[in-house]
Amino acid sequence: MDVLLQVGWFGGWVLGIIGFFLAHSAWSELRHLRGQLIRQNFSQPQPAAAELASSEQAIAVPDSVPVVQVEPPPLPAPEPVAGIPEPVVASVASPPPPPRDLEALLTTRLGVWVGSAALLLAGVFLVRYAVEQALLGPAARCVAAALLGLILLAAAEWLHRHEGPPLVGPFRVDQAPSALAAGGTAFLFGAAYGAGPLYGLLPPLIAFGAMAAASLTALAAALRYGPLTAATGIAGAFITPALVASQAPSLPGLFAYLFVVSAAALLVVRHTAWTWLGWATTAAGAIWVCVAAIPDAPDRWAAAAFVAAAAALNLALLPAAALDHPVGRRLAWVPFAVMGVAGLVLESWAPGMAPRLALFLLSPIAVWKGVIEPRLDRLPWIAALFGLLTLLCWALPAWTPTGEIITVEGVVEAILPGAWAPEVIRPLITAAALLAAFHAGAGLWLERRAPAPVRWAALPAAVPVLTLAVAYAQIARFQGDPAWAAIALTLTAGLTATAAAAVRDDDRQRAGVHAAGAVAALALGCAMLLHDYWLTLAVALFLPALAWIEARAELPALRTVALVVAGLVIVRLVLNWYVLDYVFGTMPLANGLVVAYAAPSAAFALASVLFRRRGDDLPVAVLEAGAVIFMALFVALEIRHYSGDGQLADPFSFTEVALHLLTIAIQATAYLYLAQRTSRPVLFAAWQILGGIGLIYAAVLLVANPMFTGAAAGVFALVAAYLAPALLAVLACRLLPDGQPRRGLGAYAVVAGFAWVTLQIRQCFHPDGMELLTVPVEDAELWAWSGGWLAYGIGLMVMGIRSGQRLLRLAALGVIGLVCAKVFLVDMGDLTGLWRVLSFLGLGLALIGLGAAYRRFVLPAKSDGVA
Repeated sequence: MDVLLQVGWFGGWVLGIIGFFLAHSAWSELRHLRGQLIRQNFSQPQPAAAELASSEQAIAVPDSVPVVQVEPPPLPAPEPVAGIPEPVVASVASPPPPPRDLEALLTTRLGVWVGSAALLLAGVFLVRYAVEQALLGPAARCVAAALLGLILLAAAEWLHRHEGPPLVGPFRVDQAPSALAAGGTAFLFGAAYGAGPLYGLLPPLIAFGAMAAASLTALAAALRYGPLTAATGIAGAFITPALVASQAPSLPGLFAYLFVVSAAALLVVRHTAWTWLGWATTAAGAIWVCVAAIPDAPDRWAAAAFVAAAAALNLALLPAAALDHPVGRRLAWVPFAVMGVAGLVLESWAPGMAPRLALFLLSPIAVWKGVIEPRLDRLPWIAALFGLLTLLCWALPAWTPTGEIITVEGVVEAILPGAWAPEVIRPLITAAALLAAFHAGAGLWLERRAPAPVRWAALPAAVPVLTLAVAYAQIARFQGDPAWAAIALTLTAGLTATAAAAVRDDDRQRAGVHAAGAVAALALGCAMLLHDYWLTLAVALFLPALAWIEARAELPALRTVALVVAGLVIVRLVLNWYVLDYVFGTMPLANGLVVAYAAPSAAFALASVLFRRRGDDLPVAVLEAGAVIFMALFVALEIRHYSGDGQLADPFSFTEVALHLLTIAIQATAYLYLAQRTSRPVLFAAWQILGGIGLIYAAVLLVANPMFTGAAAGVFALVAAYLAPALLAVLACRLLPDGQPRRGLGAYAVVAGFAWVTLQIRQCFHPDGMELLTVPVEDAELWAWSGGWLAYGIGLMVMGIRSGQRLLRLAALGVIGLVCAKVFLVDMGDLTGLWRVLSFLGLGLALIGLGAAYRRFVLPAKSDGVA
């Protein structure tokens, strides 16, 4: 089964290489054909006008067309003869594309490639069979492999020198020499590896030289025979250690061999610009590093050393021409990052000092490359990221603080100081200090000398602060500690001094970067002392200071920093379910919610105004959205706090829901007004979202009203739930243009006003309980409903007549029609005596008066075309 898996792995690799070369070869042949056509077109002789005139196909001059005689200039030039056309460049028809020859494709391409792979596997399995059957000794196996490799290379050279007749078309290049050379280089790699690390037949130095010689042979063969040789040779070189078993595997020897192979492949890439070979080499090396992380593997330090060495090798052999193209500059860091990820995998699966040291060594390697190649000065940031992730993945054993605790009857009275730190956390502290000091020193040294000083100045401003935050999280576990806060304060002072030095150098951008770092360190120190919502406030207050620094120092990069900080604050305050467990106090309004939400909302709003002075972009929109969200949450939580006497998890009441609806409606209307005044997209979105939430609340309250649920509701609760939102909806309708939203809000206002009239009459008669099923309706109440509805309908009609709104008049007629139906269907049977008389009398007078008013005010306006 293992053999099948290995063969499948190798087959997938070979098929991928074959697919790449099929595409590459097709593109090369297309360019060759285009060049031939262009050369043929320009090489055709062009006929002269005299030849055309004297030829049998020449066009005769018509008699009716006179020949105009022109005095020749000092240097005469022949004039064209009338009737004879100008010379025309002969066009050569493009030859039709040759038909696809499936037979040639299968024999000269795919067959050769598969044969090359078969040769490689045959040699590997022959050696394996000899090992299993004890047919040959180790030395004989290595010599046989080397001889077979040399024979294949010799055969490739012979075929290369004795190629057949030249061909034209897609099969003009003979692939057989390339395939044989590929197999030969793979056997040489295997022989060198077997004689050295596998069997120990050669001393380490000589074995290393043998592997280097095999690598140089592969390099020379690839340069002479083409990319197939390089692909197959490199594939065989990386797969050979996996297919050849060893009783005592040596990781140092394996990774020394892989380093030499990688160097050979990257030299080929540097000479030929075969970028795919560099990607494959880097990926294969990273895979071997991950394989070395298997538990119980000895000498894993070799894999860690390979991480740093391979990263440095990729950067050292990176062609400068690759950085001349924007794509090359964007992708130049990828091999470096791939090796860093492999090192993190090694640290995660097999933690130890070796992988940590390798990951920390990426920082000086990146700084070195950034110094000699300014176009790669972002590499130190990638290296710093890997260093921070290494600190974050550092597994600390259980430990207790040093010092002796003095207790009296179970009460801690004093703590005697001990060592400055327990022994188990000292390596982490030392590593964090060295990482921060190196990046700070490198940045401070190079910010005065590098072509892009701001990028280097950001290293001492950001990396020490982030390192302190990671170390604090690892050791203190986010618990308040004045000692850590003192370190943050010291870092703040240092960054303030560097900012002052940049100001003396008259470099505003460097000063701004260091000042931003000082503010971040100060915010981190506050976070080390504060808890719960105080921590969020400290981070939110960082934003206005950052906006001020960005404006003074003209540093657009700080806008991205502000965007990240704003996102963290929004996530912490919006998606943090533990907020319900915070202790905000019991005092209404003036409680911890002001600090937790109102103050961050003001900080976000101020920061958005400061940032908008220099540009209206995504950070400004996020800050405005955060201010809106925090204010809405502040109002909602204040209502929740007031209704629950300081407890945020108590059940909801009808009055509380009514207050939520009222405040949401007020905010939505206010944002609509501000959006129309300022044209801010965030405010438009805010009123739409809050308005939609308010309509959902309103629909729930219209259905689940106190008459159906029996909930306790006073006059204020009914006004907050129905009348006030209806009036705000009317105000919003006045602000909106004609359309569906306006009509929807108008319809809600009419329904909510009708509900308020009905429920308020019910509350006046039954203040202690309004449920219809348990409290019967009295005659006076029934008549009051008719009177109240009729007055409401008349009021709507008056407003409709005054405003000329036909829809409002129709709504009034609907309410009055409902009153008519109630009077004739309900009041006629349920009311008795004077109440029934008053009901019909009032309805009749109202209808007659309505008809007169309609004829007096509405019909004349319609006849004039006003309404």
